[in-house]
Amino acid sequence: MDVDLFIKKMPHVVKELISREAFDNRRSINQEAIALLEEALVNRVGAAGTKRKQMEALLTDAVGANAHTSFNHSQP
Repeated sequence: MDVDLFIKKMPHVVKELISREAFDNRRSINQEAIALLEEALVNRVGAAGTKRKQMEALLTDAVGANAHTSFNHSQP
């Protein structure tokens, strides 16, 4: 279901940039704004997913390295 979204007090320069992109892409300003929001969200989610996977790999490696290390508590 589509819903309405109103953006208040948008900087004039941002609106002009969206207008230019809309013209170049043969879209309405509304269609261009939606496309830009979708693109930004996909990139943000993708970047977060990549960072999460990298952190999980680092933690897995660290846990694996610690499991193979034996500590002798009797030595100073």
